Amino acid sequence: MDPSNQIQKLGQQEYRRKNYHAALNFFNSVISAEKRLDVSVLDCRAATYEKLGDLHAALKDGRRMISDYKTDCAGYLRTGKILQLLDKDTVALGIYKYGLRNVSLSASQYQLLRDLHELMNQKCGPRKARDPLTVLPMEVAQMIISYLDFKHVVSMTRVSTTWRDYLKSIPGLWANLDFSKAKANIPKAAIEKYIRCSRRTVTRLTTQQSINLQHVVTQCKSLEHLEIGGGYTNASLIKAASVARNLRCLLLPARCETSLDCVSQILGVCKNLVRAEFHNVTTTPSFRPNWKGDMSRLRTLVVFVRKGFVNQRPSFDDLMHMIPDIRELSLRGWILRTEIPPASGGAMTRLEKLQLADFHGHVNPLALPSLRILDLNIVLHAFLNPVPGPYPTNAGIAELSISCASNLSSECLVWLLGSNFDALRKLHLPQCIEITDLDLRNLINMGLIDHVVDLDLSGPRLTDSLVRLLAARALRLERVKVASSSITGVGVKALVTKPGSQLQFLDITDCMHVASDAVAFARHLKGLQVKCGHEEARAKNKKIRFE
Repeated sequence: MDPSNQIQKLGQQEYRRKNYHAALNFFNSVISAEKRLDVSVLDCRAATYEKLGDLHAALKDGRRMISDYKTDCAGYLRTGKILQLLDKDTVALGIYKYGLRNVSLSASQYQLLRDLHELMNQKCGPRKARDPLTVLPMEVAQMIISYLDFKHVVSMTRVSTTWRDYLKSIPGLWANLDFSKAKANIPKAAIEKYIRCSRRTVTRLTTQQSINLQHVVTQCKSLEHLEIGGGYTNASLIKAASVARNLRCLLLPARCETSLDCVSQILGVCKNLVRAEFHNVTTTPSFRPNWKGDMSRLRTLVVFVRKGFVNQRPSFDDLMHMIPDIRELSLRGWILRTEIPPASGGAMTRLEKLQLADFHGHVNPLALPSLRILDLNIVLHAFLNPVPGPYPTNAGIAELSISCASNLSSECLVWLLGSNFDALRKLHLPQCIEITDLDLRNLINMGLIDHVVDLDLSGPRLTDSLVRLLAARALRLERVKVASSSITGVGVKALVTKPGSQLQFLDITDCMHVASDAVAFARHLKGLQVKCGHEEARAKNKKIRFE
C-alpha cells in the first residue's frame, strides 16, 4: 500500500474516534509530502478544520478543491456547506450554481449538488407569496379589487381558476367596460363574456375600437355612460342612441366624425341625456337642423363644428331655446343672430361655464347670473360690446380666458367683470393687442388681479415695470405665463423674490431678453418650475440685470 494512502487512512481512523488534532497532523503530513494531491485528502482536512472550528481554514481548502478539481462535486459541496456555517447563504448559492455549470450530469454526486442548490435557492429567494383570496375576508378583497382598472381585472382572471371564478361571481366588477387601453380590436366573444359576467348590468362602456355598438347597447339596458372612438356611421350612432333609453352621458371625441343632423337626432331621442359631447361635427351650407325632443335634462353640451365659411356655420338661435337648464356650454364654429342669453329670458339662466371658439355672435355675460367660467377664443361680430344694465346679481366670474381678441378693450374688460373682482381666480388674456401698457397699469391699480391665482398676459406689451407692479399687488399668484413678452431678468427677480410670494410656475417662453442665469436663479434658488425656450440663444447672454 502506498505510504500516503496508509497515513490518510490513519487520519480517517483518528477522525472517526474524534481525535481531530491527531487526524489533522496525519492529513497535513500527507499534503506536505505529495505534490499531486487527491481531492479526498483536501476534503478530509477541510472536514477536520470544520470540527475544530477553524472555518476559514476549511474554506481555504474548499476553494483549493474547486480550483484544482473543477469537475468534481466534492469541492462545491464542501465549500457550500462551510459558507452556510459562516452565514453566507447567497455566496453558497453562487457556489452551487457554479458547480452545476462545471460538473458533468453523470457525476456521482451531481443530484446531491442539484438538490442543495434548489434548497438554497428557496432559502435565499423571497418568501413564498400567499394567495390573498385565502387570507383576506371576501368583503375586503372585493373592496381592494374595485379600485383596479378594468384592464387589470381582466388580467387577474388569468392568475388561476380560483381567481377567475371568484372575479366572475362579482357582477359589479364588470359593470364598467373600459376598453380604452386596448391596442387591438376586441373580439365579439370577449365582449359577450364580459356582459354575461355583469349579469347584463353594464352601466359604462368606453372603447376606442370599432365594435357592434347597436348589439352591445341592446344587451345592456342599464347603459348610462357611452364613450366611443371612430369607425361608426351616422345611421349606426342614431340607431344605438334610440335603443339606449337610459343613456345619461355620451362622449364622441374628435376621431368620431358626425353630421349636424346626427347630433340633432341623437339629442332628440335620448331624453335622459345629462352630458353630451360632439367634438367633430360636419355641416353643409344648405342644411338647417330640426331641433326637437325633450332636452330639459341636458346640463353639459359640447358641439365643435369643423371650421368653414360663415355661410356654412349652423345657427345656435333655435337650439338655445331647447336647453333651458344647461350648466356648461362649449361651442365652436357657430353663428348667433340674436345674443347669449336671449333677450326674451328664461333660457340659459343657470349657465355656469361658457366656452366659445371661432364664434360669430354677441355675448352678454352679465345677463347670466350663475356664470363662473368664461372662455372666449376668436369671437367675432359685435363682440362683448358693453350693454347698459340693470343686470341680475352675479357672484362674479372666477375664471376668465380671452385669447386672440383683437377688439377687446380695457373698458370692455371692466364692464365684463363688473365691480366684483374678488371672485376672479384665473385670468388669461394672451395676445389681446388692444389692451395697452397704460390699460394694464390701470387694471392692476384697480385691483383686478389682487386675488388671481393663475395669470396669462403673454404678448409684447408686458415690460419689467409692469411686472414689478404686478408682483407688488398680486401676492396670491401661483402660475404666471408671460411668454413672448419684453421682460428681462429684472422682471423675473421681481416675481420670484417678492416677500410672501406663492409662485410655483413661470412660463417665459420666447422671452428673448431673459438670460440663462435668470432661469437658473428661479429654478434652483427659488424652486420654481420654469418653462422657457430658445436655450441656445439665451446661453450666449449670461448677464442678468438686478437692481
